Amino acid sequence: MSAKSQVEELFTKTVDDWARFYEDPTPPTLGAQNLVSRMRFSLEMLESGVTSGARVLDVGCGAGQLVGELTRRGYEAWGVDISEAMVRYGREHYHPDRFRTADVEQLPFADNTFDGIVCLGVLEYLNRDEAALRDMWRVLKPGGRAIITTPSSTCPFYYMDQLYQKAWLLARPAARGLRYGLLRRPMPVRRALPVVVHRRYYRPRWAKLMRSLGLELEDWVCHSWGWYSLEWLFSQGAFCRASDRFARNRFLSWLASDQVARVRAVK
Repeated sequence: MSAKSQVEELFTKTVDDWARFYEDPTPPTLGAQNLVSRMRFSLEMLESGVTSGARVLDVGCGAGQLVGELTRRGYEAWGVDISEAMVRYGREHYHPDRFRTADVEQLPFADNTFDGIVCLGVLEYLNRDEAALRDMWRVLKPGGRAIITTPSSTCPFYYMDQLYQKAWLLARPAARGLRYGLLRRPMPVRRALPVVVHRRYYRPRWAKLMRSLGLELEDWVCHSWGWYSLEWLFSQGAFCRASDRFARNRFLSWLASDQVARVRAVK
Protein backbone atom coordinates (compact mmCIF):
# COMPACT_ATOMS: atom_id res chain seq x y z
CA MET A 1 0.00 0.00 0.00
CA SER A 2 1.37 3.43 -0.98
CA ALA A 3 1.92 6.18 1.58
CA LYS A 4 -1.00 8.17 0.14
CA SER A 5 -3.29 5.15 0.31
CA GLN A 6 -2.36 4.63 3.96
CA VAL A 7 -3.12 8.27 4.74
CA GLU A 8 -6.44 8.06 2.90
CA GLU A 9 -7.38 4.93 4.84
CA LEU A 10 -6.36 6.49 8.16
CA PHE A 11 -8.51 9.59 7.70
CA THR A 12 -11.40 7.64 6.22
CA LYS A 13 -11.52 5.55 9.40
CA THR A 14 -11.30 8.57 11.72
CA VAL A 15 -13.83 11.02 10.24
CA ASP A 16 -15.96 11.14 13.38
CA ASP A 17 -12.88 11.67 15.58
CA TRP A 18 -11.78 14.66 13.49
CA ALA A 19 -15.28 16.07 13.47
CA ARG A 20 -15.19 16.20 17.29
CA PHE A 21 -11.69 17.64 17.76
CA TYR A 22 -12.77 21.29 17.55
CA GLU A 23 -15.95 21.05 19.66
CA ASP A 24 -14.23 22.22 22.86
CA PRO A 25 -12.28 25.52 22.50
CA THR A 26 -10.20 24.63 25.61
CA PRO A 27 -9.77 20.83 25.38
CA PRO A 28 -8.02 18.91 28.16
CA THR A 29 -5.77 16.83 25.91
CA LEU A 30 -2.55 17.90 24.24
CA GLY A 31 -3.50 16.51 20.82
CA ALA A 32 -6.82 18.33 20.65
CA GLN A 33 -5.35 21.60 21.96
CA ASN A 34 -2.58 21.40 19.39
CA LEU A 35 -5.21 21.34 16.63
CA VAL A 36 -7.19 24.20 18.21
CA SER A 37 -4.02 26.31 18.54
CA ARG A 38 -2.97 25.50 14.99
CA MET A 39 -6.30 26.65 13.60
CA ARG A 40 -6.26 29.83 15.71
CA PHE A 41 -2.77 30.89 14.62
CA SER A 42 -3.51 29.98 11.00
CA LEU A 43 -6.68 32.08 10.93
CA GLU A 44 -4.88 35.04 12.50
CA MET A 45 -2.09 34.86 9.94
CA LEU A 46 -4.50 34.46 7.04
CA GLU A 47 -6.68 37.39 8.10
CA SER A 48 -3.64 39.65 8.44
CA GLY A 49 -2.61 38.91 4.84
CA VAL A 50 -5.82 38.10 2.93
CA THR A 51 -8.89 40.35 3.07
CA SER A 52 -12.39 39.09 3.80
CA GLY A 53 -14.33 38.20 0.65
CA ALA A 54 -11.31 36.65 -1.04
CA ARG A 55 -11.21 33.11 -2.44
CA VAL A 56 -9.43 30.69 -0.09
CA LEU A 57 -8.68 27.00 -0.56
CA ASP A 58 -8.25 24.62 2.38
CA VAL A 59 -5.88 21.89 1.15
CA GLY A 60 -6.40 18.77 3.26
CA CYS A 61 -9.66 20.13 4.65
CA GLY A 62 -10.53 17.07 6.74
CA ALA A 63 -14.08 17.18 8.08
CA GLY A 64 -14.50 20.78 6.89
CA GLN A 65 -14.45 22.82 10.11
CA LEU A 66 -11.98 25.37 8.77
CA VAL A 67 -13.97 25.87 5.55
CA GLY A 68 -17.02 26.48 7.69
CA GLU A 69 -15.17 29.02 9.86
CA LEU A 70 -13.67 30.80 6.84
CA THR A 71 -17.13 31.07 5.30
CA ARG A 72 -18.48 32.48 8.56
CA ARG A 73 -15.74 35.13 8.46
CA GLY A 74 -16.73 36.24 4.97
CA TYR A 75 -14.34 34.31 2.71
CA GLU A 76 -15.33 32.35 -0.38
CA ALA A 77 -13.89 29.11 0.97
CA TRP A 78 -13.30 25.78 -0.77
CA GLY A 79 -11.96 22.49 0.57
CA VAL A 80 -10.17 19.50 -0.94
CA ASP A 81 -9.12 16.27 0.73
CA ILE A 82 -7.77 12.90 -0.37
CA SER A 83 -10.41 11.10 1.73
CA GLU A 84 -13.83 10.80 0.10
CA ALA A 85 -15.37 10.21 3.53
CA MET A 86 -14.00 13.55 4.78
CA VAL A 87 -15.27 15.36 1.69
CA ARG A 88 -18.70 13.76 2.09
CA TYR A 89 -18.86 14.94 5.71
CA GLY A 90 -17.92 18.48 4.67
CA ARG A 91 -20.60 18.54 1.98
CA GLU A 92 -23.26 17.29 4.39
CA HIS A 93 -22.40 19.63 7.28
CA TYR A 94 -21.02 22.83 5.69
CA HIS A 95 -21.61 23.33 1.96
CA PRO A 96 -22.73 20.84 -0.71
CA ASP A 97 -20.77 22.44 -3.56
CA ARG A 98 -17.50 23.64 -2.00
CA PHE A 99 -15.73 20.34 -1.30
CA ARG A 100 -13.84 18.09 -3.73
CA THR A 101 -11.82 14.91 -3.47
CA ALA A 102 -8.32 15.72 -4.70
CA ASP A 103 -4.61 15.05 -4.37
CA VAL A 104 -2.53 17.93 -3.00
CA GLU A 105 -0.05 17.36 -5.83
CA GLN A 106 -2.78 17.66 -8.52
CA LEU A 107 -5.25 20.32 -7.43
CA PRO A 108 -8.35 20.45 -9.69
CA PHE A 109 -8.30 24.22 -10.23
CA ALA A 110 -7.00 26.56 -12.92
CA ASP A 111 -3.86 28.65 -12.52
CA ASN A 112 -4.18 31.83 -10.44
CA THR A 113 -7.55 30.89 -8.93
CA PHE A 114 -7.13 31.65 -5.21
CA ASP A 115 -6.12 34.65 -3.10
CA GLY A 116 -5.20 32.37 -0.21
CA ILE A 117 -4.45 28.76 0.66
CA VAL A 118 -4.50 27.05 4.04
CA CYS A 119 -2.65 23.73 4.27
CA LEU A 120 -2.65 22.35 7.81
CA GLY A 121 -1.07 19.03 8.75
CA VAL A 122 -0.72 17.70 5.20
CA LEU A 123 2.79 17.91 3.80
CA GLU A 124 4.44 15.79 6.50
CA TYR A 125 2.54 12.74 5.19
CA LEU A 126 4.07 13.02 1.70
CA ASN A 127 7.36 11.49 0.57
CA ARG A 128 8.51 14.85 -0.82
CA ASP A 129 7.28 18.45 -0.72
CA GLU A 130 8.16 19.92 -4.10
CA ALA A 131 5.19 18.74 -6.20
CA ALA A 132 2.62 19.88 -3.63
CA LEU A 133 4.30 23.26 -3.15
CA ARG A 134 4.49 23.82 -6.92
CA ASP A 135 0.80 23.08 -7.37
CA MET A 136 -0.21 25.37 -4.51
CA TRP A 137 1.96 28.10 -6.06
CA ARG A 138 0.27 27.43 -9.43
CA VAL A 139 -3.31 27.94 -8.17
CA LEU A 140 -2.40 31.03 -6.12
CA LYS A 141 -2.79 34.43 -7.71
CA PRO A 142 0.36 36.59 -7.92
CA GLY A 143 0.91 37.89 -4.40
CA GLY A 144 -1.51 35.35 -2.94
CA ARG A 145 -0.75 33.99 0.53
CA ALA A 146 -0.48 30.42 1.76
CA ILE A 147 -0.58 29.31 5.40
CA ILE A 148 1.37 26.05 5.69
CA THR A 149 1.95 24.05 8.88
CA THR A 150 4.62 21.41 9.50
CA PRO A 151 6.01 19.55 12.55
CA SER A 152 9.23 21.05 13.91
CA SER A 153 12.42 19.00 13.98
CA THR A 154 13.90 21.02 16.87
CA CYS A 155 11.19 20.17 19.44
CA PRO A 156 12.88 18.40 22.41
CA PHE A 157 9.53 17.01 23.63
CA TYR A 158 9.29 14.96 20.43
CA TYR A 159 12.64 13.27 21.04
CA MET A 160 11.71 12.57 24.68
CA ASP A 161 8.54 10.92 23.38
CA GLN A 162 10.62 8.79 21.01
CA LEU A 163 12.85 7.58 23.87
CA TYR A 164 9.80 6.79 25.98
CA GLN A 165 8.22 4.78 23.18
CA LYS A 166 11.38 2.73 22.67
CA ALA A 167 11.53 1.97 26.38
CA TRP A 168 7.85 1.05 26.38
CA LEU A 169 8.35 -1.39 23.50
CA LEU A 170 10.84 -3.27 25.67
CA ALA A 171 8.60 -3.23 28.74
CA ARG A 172 5.24 -3.84 27.02
CA PRO A 173 5.28 -7.67 26.97
CA ALA A 174 5.80 -7.82 30.74
CA ALA A 175 3.21 -5.09 31.38
CA ARG A 176 0.62 -6.81 29.19
CA GLY A 177 1.27 -10.13 30.92
CA LEU A 178 0.75 -8.52 34.33
CA ARG A 179 -2.37 -6.57 33.39
CA TYR A 180 -4.20 -9.09 31.21
CA GLY A 181 -2.72 -12.30 32.62
CA LEU A 182 -2.12 -12.18 36.35
CA LEU A 183 -4.61 -9.40 37.08
CA ARG A 184 -7.11 -10.68 34.49
CA ARG A 185 -8.08 -7.21 33.31
CA PRO A 186 -10.26 -7.13 30.16
CA MET A 187 -8.24 -6.47 27.03
CA PRO A 188 -9.40 -3.28 25.26
CA VAL A 189 -10.75 -3.47 21.73
CA ARG A 190 -8.61 -1.32 19.44
CA ARG A 191 -9.30 -0.21 15.89
CA ALA A 192 -6.80 -1.40 13.32
CA LEU A 193 -5.44 1.84 11.85
CA PRO A 194 -2.64 2.11 9.29
CA VAL A 195 0.71 3.43 10.50
CA VAL A 196 1.75 6.58 8.65
CA VAL A 197 5.05 8.46 8.66
CA HIS A 198 5.23 12.08 9.86
CA ARG A 199 8.25 13.92 8.51
CA ARG A 200 9.65 16.81 10.55
CA TYR A 201 11.03 20.11 9.28
CA TYR A 202 13.99 22.35 10.15
CA ARG A 203 13.02 26.00 9.70
CA PRO A 204 16.04 27.36 7.72
CA ARG A 205 16.00 24.46 5.24
CA TRP A 206 12.20 24.57 4.94
CA ALA A 207 12.11 28.32 4.29
CA LYS A 208 14.87 27.96 1.68
CA LEU A 209 12.94 25.24 -0.18
CA MET A 210 9.73 27.27 -0.25
CA ARG A 211 11.63 30.35 -1.45
CA SER A 212 13.20 28.34 -4.27
CA LEU A 213 9.69 27.46 -5.48
CA GLY A 214 8.39 31.03 -5.46
CA LEU A 215 6.90 31.07 -1.95
CA GLU A 216 8.50 33.88 0.04
CA LEU A 217 8.32 33.62 3.85
CA GLU A 218 6.44 36.54 5.48
CA ASP A 219 5.45 35.35 8.95
CA TRP A 220 6.22 32.45 11.29
CA VAL A 221 5.06 31.03 14.62
CA CYS A 222 5.96 27.81 16.42
CA HIS A 223 3.40 26.56 18.96
CA SER A 224 2.42 23.75 21.36
CA TRP A 225 4.57 22.21 24.08
CA GLY A 226 3.92 18.84 25.69
CA TRP A 227 4.73 15.13 25.95
CA TYR A 228 2.28 12.93 24.04
CA SER A 229 3.77 9.85 25.70
CA LEU A 230 2.72 11.12 29.15
CA GLU A 231 -0.91 11.89 28.32
CA TRP A 232 -1.96 8.72 30.13
CA LEU A 233 -0.54 10.22 33.34
CA PHE A 234 -1.96 13.73 33.11
CA SER A 235 -3.85 15.82 30.55
CA GLN A 236 -1.72 18.59 29.07
CA GLY A 237 -4.20 20.81 27.26
CA ALA A 238 -3.78 23.66 29.75
CA PHE A 239 0.04 23.40 29.57
CA CYS A 240 -0.15 23.51 25.78
CA ARG A 241 -2.39 26.60 25.85
CA ALA A 242 -0.05 28.36 28.28
CA SER A 243 2.94 27.67 26.03
CA ASP A 244 1.27 29.43 23.08
CA ARG A 245 2.24 32.78 24.58
CA PHE A 246 5.81 31.97 23.47
CA ALA A 247 4.87 31.15 19.86
CA ARG A 248 6.56 34.33 18.59
CA ASN A 249 9.40 34.37 21.12
CA ARG A 250 12.54 33.62 19.09
CA PHE A 251 14.40 32.41 22.18
CA LEU A 252 11.74 29.86 23.23
CA SER A 253 9.53 29.06 20.22
CA TRP A 254 12.00 26.42 18.97
CA LEU A 255 10.80 24.21 21.87
CA ALA A 256 7.33 23.90 20.32
CA SER A 257 6.15 20.99 18.23
CA ASP A 258 4.39 22.67 15.28
CA GLN A 259 5.33 25.44 12.87
CA VAL A 260 2.99 27.78 10.99
CA ALA A 261 4.40 29.72 8.05
CA ARG A 262 2.74 32.40 5.93
CA VAL A 263 4.28 32.69 2.48
CA ARG A 264 3.57 34.94 -0.52
CA ALA A 265 3.44 33.66 -4.09
CA VAL A 266 6.07 35.48 -6.16
CA LYS A 267 5.20 35.35 -9.88
